[in-house]
Amino acid sequence: MIGQCEISLDYILSLLYMTRHPKVIGCVPAYQAERFIQKTLEALAAQTYPNFEIWICDDASQDKTSSICRKFCQSDSRFKFFRNDQNLGWWQTSTALWKTAAENSEFCFLNPHDDIPFPEFISKQVELLILHPTAVLVNPGMRNTYWNNQTIDHLTGNLCMSDDPVIRIEQLLRKRQAYWWSAFHGIHRSASIQKILPISRNPFGEKEFSLDLIWLIKAASLGPFVSYPEPLFEKFYQKNSVSNKWKHSMKNRSVLYFSLSRAVGSLPLETGQRLKLYQILLNQIGQSLRRKLTLK
Repeated sequence: MIGQCEISLDYILSLLYMTRHPKVIGCVPAYQAERFIQKTLEALAAQTYPNFEIWICDDASQDKTSSICRKFCQSDSRFKFFRNDQNLGWWQTSTALWKTAAENSEFCFLNPHDDIPFPEFISKQVELLILHPTAVLVNPGMRNTYWNNQTIDHLTGNLCMSDDPVIRIEQLLRKRQAYWWSAFHGIHRSASIQKILPISRNPFGEKEFSLDLIWLIKAASLGPFVSYPEPLFEKFYQKNSVSNKWKHSMKNRSVLYFSLSRAVGSLPLETGQRLKLYQILLNQIGQSLRRKLTLK
């Protein structure tokens, strides 16, 4: 009986701990990252939040990324390591990791292999998600550091904070906020991930071009975002990073509009709301074509 009472007490204490500190899983898709992955992992290990795990997946790197990550995981039980047998690309690796993490946590996030989270990155965002139970994700402030050592602090505005899903999605379609992609890097409510995924790659052009925008539009259809007004992480822009390699060509802009139209058609909205969004998209396409003709 005494043993049973002790077990029951431990169980109750565990439940209380989980209620106060819900589990968070961060996902780190890594590729050819031997130059900077150690710094990223050390920053994640220094988080002040007490209940988190970090899942790292090496996308079949040819350098020392795997060995660095394996060694780090052996020294810290909060870190778990996975490796793809073959290179699957940034998007497929990220979404597969994120989907599984969401099934095992209350909150989750994606941390690119060269982004450096500040110590309270997790704790500040979890506080906001607990205070705002309808919020789908946190849009954190972001410090942007470029390869030429230029640094710009982006402080979040009111992106997708409206109660109206059409207004939220319109802000993304029109890219009303500079550095809108900071929201993609924020902590998400795990229950939303299975509703956001799957997201198909683009059928032509660069297959992963602006898929983070599609992701955020699907997230915004589920509920509002909440913003944290100060930088919580530092994003480094390398000359050879995925997003910098994307070409904002007519072909890529065309496939983006195609993918946006496809996404709008799949959103859990009323017909009238979808029609409003299609009208906004048509206006955006018209403006893009007029700019193209003017340049000629």
